[in-house]
Amino acid sequence: MAGERILIVDDEADILDVLERACRSAGYQVLTAQDGASARRVLEQEAIQACVLDLRLPDTHGLEIMRYAKQLYPDCEVIILTAYGDLKTSIEALRLGAYDYLQKPLDELQLVPVVLSRALERQALARRNAQLLQKLQAVNEELELRRRQQLQYISYLGHALAGALNSRDVAQVLVQAALESTNCEGAGVLLLHGNGLEQPWAVMAARKNLSLKAREALVQAMVAHLPQRVSLDPAALHVQELSISDAPEVDDEPWRRFEFGLLAAREEFDGLAVLANHSDQPFTEEALRLFEILVTQGSVALANARLFARTSELAARDGLTGVYNHRHFFELLEAEISRSERHGLELAVVMLDIDSGCTIGLKAINDTYGHQAGDFALCTVARCLQENVRRADVVARYGGDEFIILAPQTGREEALALANRLCRLLRETPIHVAGHEARLTVSVGAAVFRPGSGDDVNAVVNRADRGVYLAKERGGDQVCLVDLAETEQ
Repeated sequence: MAGERILIVDDEADILDVLERACRSAGYQVLTAQDGASARRVLEQEAIQACVLDLRLPDTHGLEIMRYAKQLYPDCEVIILTAYGDLKTSIEALRLGAYDYLQKPLDELQLVPVVLSRALERQALARRNAQLLQKLQAVNEELELRRRQQLQYISYLGHALAGALNSRDVAQVLVQAALESTNCEGAGVLLLHGNGLEQPWAVMAARKNLSLKAREALVQAMVAHLPQRVSLDPAALHVQELSISDAPEVDDEPWRRFEFGLLAAREEFDGLAVLANHSDQPFTEEALRLFEILVTQGSVALANARLFARTSELAARDGLTGVYNHRHFFELLEAEISRSERHGLELAVVMLDIDSGCTIGLKAINDTYGHQAGDFALCTVARCLQENVRRADVVARYGGDEFIILAPQTGREEALALANRLCRLLRETPIHVAGHEARLTVSVGAAVFRPGSGDDVNAVVNRADRGVYLAKERGGDQVCLVDLAETEQ
C-alpha cells in the first residue's frame, strides 16, 4: 500500500531527513515537522493517514500531538519513536491507540516503512469492516430491529475487545459474543500462546452445560483444524468452560456442523475460533458474516494484547540479566504482602550481595578481564538463582552486585534453608571467564513477613538488607536472618 499522506515529527534533522527519504522511496507522500507547533499546523492543513512521532519534542510531548491527530482524524495510525527510558510512556501511548513503537536508535531504517505498511493495512481492514457493517444495514423491514441490535452489539464488542489487554480476556469475550450474536449451539477459542499463558489454553461455552464427552469432542475438532505446521498434544491443553446459563440441562449430543476462523494478525498465528451445532443445517449467511467480524476483531485484539505484554515485560526486566528490575520487584512484593495479610500467610525476602573479597571475585574479574566478563558473571549468577528457586518465587536485580528474592508462603525455617542453599550453591558454582575459573561468594540477608505484624514493604526489605550488612561484617559467604525484634541468626 502506498500513496498515503504521512506526517513525520522529530526534532533531530538527520533522523527526519533519513526517515523522509525512506518513506518517499516506499511511495508515501511525506510531510515533516521538527516541533509540536509545526506538527499541529500540518495536521490542520492536510488530511493525514499515519504519523511517526518522536515522544520528546522541544515544545511539547509527543503524546499531545498524538491526541490532537486522533482528535482530527480518528482513523489515523500512529507509530511512536521512543528511547529505552520512555518504555513506560510507550505503554501509555499504546493504551491511547498507538499502533506500535520503535526504539531509538533505529538500526534498520527500512523497518519504518514496513511498520507503516502494516499499520495502514489495519486501517484498510477497519474500512472493510465498516463496509461490511454498512451492508448489514441493508435489511428488510421485518429484520430491521434485529439488525440494529446486532450493530449496537458489534460496537459494544469492539470496545470490549479494545479494552482487553490479556489474551484470556479476549478469548472469553469472543466466546460469549459468538453465542449471543449467532445461531450456534456451542462456541470455543483455542489459544496457542499469549501474555500470561504458560500452556495452550481453550475456552468454550454452550447454551446448556457441556458434558465431558461434548467438551472433548469440541476440543478434538479445534485441534484437528489447526494448520499442519502446528503440532499440539490435546492432553497438554488446559480447557475452561464458561457458565452461560443456570439451566440444569446437560448437552451430550454429538457435534455435526462446525465453522472455524483462524486468529492471526501481524503475521503471527495465535489460535482459532469455532462455532458448533448439533444439526447438519448450515450456518446462516448472517451468522457467518458476524463470525467473520468476531474473528477479525479478535485477531487484532490478540495482537494488541501480545504487544502490550511484550512492552510491559521489557519495562519490568533488568536490561543486563533478564531478571525483574528493582521497581517491578517492589510492585510484586507490595501485592504479595497484601495477599499474605488477607490469607494469613508468611513470606520471605532474601537479599544476596556478591562479596568483594573472593579469590577471583567480581571486582577482580572486571579489573582483569574487563566489564564484559563481569557482566557475564552477573548473568551467570542471575541464571543460577532462577534455576534453583520455585516457580512461584521472584528473582530480581536489586542493584549493581545485589539480587533479591521474594518467596511467597515461606516461614522462618524455610527462608533460612533457602538462603543457605543459595549461598552454598553460588560458592560451589564455577564461572568460566577468559579461560579461567572464578568462584564467587555472597553475603545473604533474610527477613520474614508475618501477617498482623504491622510490617510494610520497606520494613521487610530493610531487615533483609541489614542481614546482608551483618553477614559481610562477619566475613561474608554466610547467611544472617533478621527478625522483627532485630535478633540475628
